[in-house]
Amino acid sequence: MIIDRKRDYHMHTIFSDGVAQIDDMVSAAINEGLEAITITDHMPLPFENRYAMHADDIQKYRHEIELAQRKFAGQITIKMGLEFEYLKPFKQWVHSIADMGWDHLLASVHSLIINHRPYLVNGTESEFNILVERFDHNIEKLCKRYFETVQMAAQSGLFDIVSHLDVLKKHNMDERYFSETFPWYRAMVIKTLDIIRETGMKMEINMAGFNHPVGKQYPSKWIIQEAVKRNIPFVLGSDSHKPESLGQNFYKCDALALNT
Repeated sequence: MIIDRKRDYHMHTIFSDGVAQIDDMVSAAINEGLEAITITDHMPLPFENRYAMHADDIQKYRHEIELAQRKFAGQITIKMGLEFEYLKPFKQWVHSIADMGWDHLLASVHSLIINHRPYLVNGTESEFNILVERFDHNIEKLCKRYFETVQMAAQSGLFDIVSHLDVLKKHNMDERYFSETFPWYRAMVIKTLDIIRETGMKMEINMAGFNHPVGKQYPSKWIIQEAVKRNIPFVLGSDSHKPESLGQNFYKCDALALNT
């Protein structure tokens, strides 16, 4: 299984929760030796949050990527993308943005909607604990809702890449919430992988997890091995929010996928 380490499919700029302008991210990618990048700021969301793009900025975002494509032509390939959330209660909102036309759309689950309110899956640990409380501390039920949401995103046909598949383990250090060996957990993941295979989507290996509390990539190596068995293609994403972290930890991908 060959993975292109010269392409970064996942990054953020000041249009969402990144700290740098688009041109600064592109220049850093060139200096890092990357040959292609996809800019994937968080899609505008129909509820209050601290990380997504403002709806009024989406045309400016598209325009600035187009300007960068012309400015850096011949130096690097720049693709226009978004990191999407599949929000079933806001289906019309999701489709209206997806239908604008993009090179790549990452399907991610950052929040679960409960009683029309979003609760973060991959925020701080205190925020995750609030989500756990909303599920009456039934972590199996929480995981089931999470993976069902990923599955619905894959089956929607809107997206081409599944991003940080198991990000709900972000704070699962020392298996404080669940064990990935639990049969019910493995069954949920396997079902999700089968759906990803059926839809022909790619799966991101997100290297930002090495910098998170869990200290591992998303998804776990056993999930990567199961994806290899199903011939699911992989892409690499740094999930960078600043120029210096573009391509972060890409050198670790050999041990994760090529030698499975």
